[in-house]
Parts: sequence; C-alpha cells; structure tokens
Amino acid sequence: MPITQGVWRDATVIHVDDVFTHRNRKDFSSAVTAFRASGGRHLIVDLRETMYMDSAALGLLALTSQQFSVEERRISLVGPQGTVKQVLEMANIDKMIEVFPSEEAASEARSA
Repeated sequence: MPITQGVWRDATVIHVDDVFTHRNRKDFSSAVTAFRASGGRHLIVDLRETMYMDSAALGLLALTSQQFSVEERRISLVGPQGTVKQVLEMANIDKMIEVFPSEEAASEARSA
C-alpha cells in the first residue's frame, strides 16, 4: 500500500511510498480525515520514498494546507527528493508548506 500512517512523537506521519497521484488521493484524504478526527495538531507527510507526484497530489497538499491554516493545525513535508522536490518547488508548495529533512527536524521546528 503506497500510503501508510504512523506516529512520530506528538505528530501523525503519513508515509507516501512510490507515487502520489489521483489514484491514491482517496487514501491520503482518508488519512487526513482520521488525523482530524483524532484531534491531532501536526501532520507530517513523509515523501522520502515518493518517486512521482501529479497535479492532483499537489492540489491536495495545497488544499490541506489552506484548511489546516484555518483550523490552526500544521502540516509539514519531509524529505522530498529529485523530481518530486522539483515539482513541489515549481508549484511553490514549498513556500506554502515547510519542508524538512526528517520527522525529527519537523517536530523540533514545531516546538520552537
């Protein structure tokens, strides 16, 4: 399964393996819904193993970021590489959502 969920300290982590596209957007949305239902405040999206991302995924990240801003929640991205990193930068998602090298760095930035 390309999208799995876990916990890192006080944050929920969604791991996106291989591809993040319109085909698995519902899995991502379900994970975000579960995060909201749990009362979580910080969501980390781990992109270290993500090899490809399409415009549907970009839009979903942007929408989630906007919704979280209104809800006073936080979303962070971890470890985008190669093409995925370039796509995020070209779409200016990295200006909307903070990008970190690790879950630890994302968690520490939240605490600061």
